[in-house]
Amino acid sequence: MGSARRDKITRMDPAIIPPISLPFLGWFFLILSSVVLMLGLALFRYLHLEGKLTQRYENYSLWNDIFLLGIWVLGFTGGLGVINGKAIGGTLLEYFCAVMSVLVIVNSLTRIKLLKQRHAAEPGAPPFNWAAAIAGALLVVVPVVALCAGAIYTLRGEVAQQALR
Repeated sequence: MGSARRDKITRMDPAIIPPISLPFLGWFFLILSSVVLMLGLALFRYLHLEGKLTQRYENYSLWNDIFLLGIWVLGFTGGLGVINGKAIGGTLLEYFCAVMSVLVIVNSLTRIKLLKQRHAAEPGAPPFNWAAAIAGALLVVVPVVALCAGAIYTLRGEVAQQALR
């Protein structure tokens, strides 16, 4: 394959895949992170008031929730930084998107594994429907990973690099 053809294939042409607007990215991740953080705090409050918080952490590590809280705070801070045109905002948002993509994929694989184990434990159950389990996981994974990939692509573009100095 010729060098010119290889360069044409490996470079992303902005006409083929237009970047997402920076203000949209900033506001989207700022609002999304705010909503998730508020819902998480409301859930903690509910569990505390119902006396179920201790029960939750008997079989589940507090560090998992602290880690997730930190990731969503990164998304919030990154969105705010992008809105204000700060370079660190783009870096934080890019990191948030990379981590969120990995978390969504790993979480979906874990849920499929647990679903398979539960299904195998049921006596007389029909064969496990792998196609339905994978299709259900892909309904969540594909949009999240696509949005995160689009955000990373946009944040690494020249327009974003110039705007976030």
